[in-house]
Amino acid sequence: MKLPEAENAAYDALRRILTEGAYSSVELDRTLDHVTESSRAKVTALVYGVLDKNVTLDYILSELAQKRPKNAVAVLIKLGLYEMLYGNTPVHAAADKCVELAKARVRGADKFVNAVLRAAPSVSLPSGNDATALSVRYSRPEWLVKRLLADFGEEKTIKILGAYLPEKTHIRRNSRKISETEFASIVERLGEFERTERGYYVTRGTLKALDPSVYTAQSLSSIYAAEAYTEGLKGNIDILDACAAPGGKSVYMSELLPDAHITACDVHEHRVRLIKAYAARMGASGISAIVADARSIPDDKKYDLAVCDVPCTGSGLLCTSPDILIGKKDGDVTALSALQREILEAVSSRVKRGGRLVYSTCSLLIEENESITDAFASAHPEFSPITEKTGRGSENDGKMRFFPDTDGCDGFYIARFMRN
Repeated sequence: MKLPEAENAAYDALRRILTEGAYSSVELDRTLDHVTESSRAKVTALVYGVLDKNVTLDYILSELAQKRPKNAVAVLIKLGLYEMLYGNTPVHAAADKCVELAKARVRGADKFVNAVLRAAPSVSLPSGNDATALSVRYSRPEWLVKRLLADFGEEKTIKILGAYLPEKTHIRRNSRKISETEFASIVERLGEFERTERGYYVTRGTLKALDPSVYTAQSLSSIYAAEAYTEGLKGNIDILDACAAPGGKSVYMSELLPDAHITACDVHEHRVRLIKAYAARMGASGISAIVADARSIPDDKKYDLAVCDVPCTGSGLLCTSPDILIGKKDGDVTALSALQREILEAVSSRVKRGGRLVYSTCSLLIEENESITDAFASAHPEFSPITEKTGRGSENDGKMRFFPDTDGCDGFYIARFMRN
């Protein structure tokens, strides 16, 4: 029997993502290049669907099997569970497909896979609004749900967990290469899209059809962040982007401030190459990308704007990157917050008098955000919060918050300071 193409391709991609740590976007794009056009939409839906429902599927699997099966079998069962529970595929049809896959891909597991999948409709998800129940129902890690409940309370947490963003890629135009009118004409002629204040949500087909020099894929929150960093600045200024890879915010800042010179850093050489390639594709000539740890940048130059877009849990990206927290644990938050404090402390010394310091994350968690910047402000009276409103997100005393349930974009945090 010929294996079902979409399920077979999705299984390979999910196995590499869930068990080998592959990046979902990279792995999916590679997979889609090797399937027929008619299967691509389904492969995409299956891969992102299983990743989005991974916690829920793990719970159902634990209820059906006394002992967790090997990874290869667990991934196959999750694929079948997703199809029957969320993909409108009848139980017998989903089970039959996965049994055929099991015979070909994980020999000896077909009877177990069949038994587990056919018993799946008997499993009920937990009720109530405690952390465990919310974690299973909304398919988010329990440690994260506990933190959200502690930080924001039950009502806001449920809104965050239930937020939805379009299942497409957000793009903006390259203002150096194309006018807004011409870009709109091209995108809207190509096919399915959703327009935003800064660009479009588009399908993979549109991405493939566009000239890569006239656009870039960039989330709305990332665009809003770069605009907040540079709000009110102009002229021939020096900017430090201390944790810049892959370069999206550096490149956009160079468009917003075409006379500025931007030093973009990353600790890994291969990621610095990404920044250089990004800048070259977009025609951004004012960016110097260097290999440097943000805590020990080699020169002693002072900057008009220093940006610390620090490494974080990525908990604000759950709507658009459902695999972002796979493998992460609660202890990672504390470890990351220590690194975040070190970076902010080090980079603050590189700001000129009268210059601007910005701290940001794509995390929702207070320990990675307000706890860091409030402690910094208390220890550094030479820095004052910039309290002028930008009109975006939730703003309070120099701090900005974006939430997926209220702002139509990924979760993001920004704190801006001026050196007195």
